[in-house]
Amino acid sequence: MKIAFHTLGCKVNQHDTQSIAGLFRAAGHQTVPFEAGADVYVINTCAVTKVSEQKSRQIIRKGIDYNPEAIVVVTGCYAQTAPQEIAGLPGVNLVVGVADRPKLVELVAEFSKNYRNQIKVTATQEIKGWQDIPVIDSLDRTRATLKVQDGCEQFCAYCIIPYARGKVRSMPIPQAIAAYSDLVSRGFREIVLTGIHLGQYGKDLGIQFHDLFAELLKIDSNCRVRLGSLEPKDITPQLLALVINNPKVCQHLHIPLQSGSDHILERMKRNYDLAYYGDLLTQIRKQNPLLSIGTDLIVGFPGESERDFENTCSFLQAQNFSRVHVFRFSPRYGTPAASFPDRVAKGVQEERSRAIQKIADNSAGQYAGQFTNRTVEVLFEEKVAGAWSGLSGEYLRVTISAEHDLKNALRMVRIQGQNNDSLIGSLIDS
Repeated sequence: MKIAFHTLGCKVNQHDTQSIAGLFRAAGHQTVPFEAGADVYVINTCAVTKVSEQKSRQIIRKGIDYNPEAIVVVTGCYAQTAPQEIAGLPGVNLVVGVADRPKLVELVAEFSKNYRNQIKVTATQEIKGWQDIPVIDSLDRTRATLKVQDGCEQFCAYCIIPYARGKVRSMPIPQAIAAYSDLVSRGFREIVLTGIHLGQYGKDLGIQFHDLFAELLKIDSNCRVRLGSLEPKDITPQLLALVINNPKVCQHLHIPLQSGSDHILERMKRNYDLAYYGDLLTQIRKQNPLLSIGTDLIVGFPGESERDFENTCSFLQAQNFSRVHVFRFSPRYGTPAASFPDRVAKGVQEERSRAIQKIADNSAGQYAGQFTNRTVEVLFEEKVAGAWSGLSGEYLRVTISAEHDLKNALRMVRIQGQNNDSLIGSLIDS
């Protein structure tokens, strides 16, 4: 059968989709583009905001429109948290929870025989121990994502993900070493370590994330490694030393802030204040002033006053973030914040979001501008309009003119300037 996939949400979901696709290919099925009349549509959903759920429903309907006779499978966090809601959507055949995805090929085969719709969702409290589907193969020959952790126990007031993913579960170090080594042997030039709460890796094993990271960095390879999102309290001195001092490690960290107001951080049940966060960034930049730091911000959280918002703007302007993801508060059913009073009006949220985005864009431009006349390592991905495009270790888009094939090549580039969202450079001959 022809199987098509669509992924919404985070890098963990991207990893999970790659893994599921590998299972189908190993079973003799063919993966095809989503718009190409497939026999089976697998939609890996996100539930982090109402917008994410809305987009998930749109993609489900799009798959049905492409082929009304196709088998439609919905999995991911939205499927886990609202299985009955999704099962009620016309045209949906299988709703599969996050722990039940290893059975997807079997479930599709079963449906193709009996045509009985099914909800297969294991409750999060019943999910125990490490479970993952290895990435058997990948259509992306440049960058691979390796999920080493799942689950979250932080329970921020606004977040539904702990309810969707369950308790912290970690890939044992020997298994992680084997998986990492396998990706290296297959020629990937960058491996992204990811997890739902990556920095809590090892909580269930009696170890810490830096213990795993140190072991992976010992593996002989010609690829670089990038870290997924890390919470502020999870960046230990040991972990930071590994990031700063190893040339294999991309000089890029994504550290969610969520608000620049201590009052709002407390209401959000974040486990740090601005002083802690600011000091962490100071310590990082003392060791590498050019290290790329991205972040997430939520605007319009219940009770966010004009002063709270102004504090967020001031903090953001002072920090020179390389990238900021801005989200408007979205109440998630079952989370504490969903019932908080003092909701911020939608129009005010939108206005604040635009203001934050303007500051964020300016900050990103200033950060990128520091690299003019500097040299960066770039992993080239594709040729677009006659120019090769890739990402630097700092997660900056870099474009160069070159005639020869640079696909999957790690090369040093001297940056000459900026053009819209990309740095322009030239190869340095080795």
